[in-house]
Amino acid sequence: MMLYPGASRFFGLLLCVGGLAGLSAGCRSVAPSVRPAEPIAPPTTRPVAVLGKPAIDLTRGGTGFPLDARVAPTSKQQLVDALTRAYAQRLEGTPVLNIRADGPSVDNLDELRIDISGSTVKQSFSPQSPPKDFIGTPFLNVARMTYVADPLHYFNYSASLVLHATNAEMALFPGADGKLSLVMTDCRAGTAKLHVELDDLRNGVLAGARLRRSAAFSVVGVTLSLVSRDARSLEADVVVQASILLLPATFRVAGRVDIDEQFNVYFTHLSATGIDASGSLIASLLQGKLDKLNNKAAPLMRLPGNRVRVTDLKLSLDEALTIDVRFAGSRN
Repeated sequence: MMLYPGASRFFGLLLCVGGLAGLSAGCRSVAPSVRPAEPIAPPTTRPVAVLGKPAIDLTRGGTGFPLDARVAPTSKQQLVDALTRAYAQRLEGTPVLNIRADGPSVDNLDELRIDISGSTVKQSFSPQSPPKDFIGTPFLNVARMTYVADPLHYFNYSASLVLHATNAEMALFPGADGKLSLVMTDCRAGTAKLHVELDDLRNGVLAGARLRRSAAFSVVGVTLSLVSRDARSLEADVVVQASILLLPATFRVAGRVDIDEQFNVYFTHLSATGIDASGSLIASLLQGKLDKLNNKAAPLMRLPGNRVRVTDLKLSLDEALTIDVRFAGSRN
């Protein structure tokens, strides 16, 4: 498992500039002539259309714990070694890894703990997805599953994720390179906490944008403003300074999401506006993408196996964005 704020449609489209720049976190100040963001009012009516694709789709192993192995481990030590090698390949230097597998056998564990706190992800690392429509192979059961990245460093920003689950079923998914990942497909219950300092979130936006730059388009600076007025809503306003064909281009993307009791995400007030002539050209292209989501809803999350479901979610925002999630599966 690697943590990438903004990798999902939920953050990538709302907080950043959708498919054009692929933003995922970082910033610099924008020109003083740019007016501050206006408050975004809550929707007066709920959108009717509910999209089939979830805002965050993890059904293809996006929550995987990587193994440096193409065949299933046959012992607890092989499992720990395969996890250790895989994470070492993704992380800079010689990371301090705390990986333990305790219990009667490799397929029946009392505890599996993966702690990569304080490590730094290699800039060259790119996550892979398993083949389309692949169904994972059940591999092991674990009474207590824990993943800790508190924090994990990326380029010029950091984020934290802590996950706990009880009575979890773990399946094996192959990546595009043939190596396996261990993915939770069922459990009794669990919690996940994502925590990102706002300065880190801003720094990450610019870093992600620069990874997607091209000869014709590049991002120079980003200012990000977030507001959370209650535990299940988030407003975002992003001002982007870019260049297109060597001409300066500044534009703004704004929007709001609300999460209901059934954990559907409602996208409203999605807009892209140009602040200068070139920015207006980019904004008109972005608005077409945003219109496909505007005033529509989508399931919040889909997990591998479709047996794990979100049971509670709370957002909090001060000097950091914190998302607390509770989930449950079908196991007793």
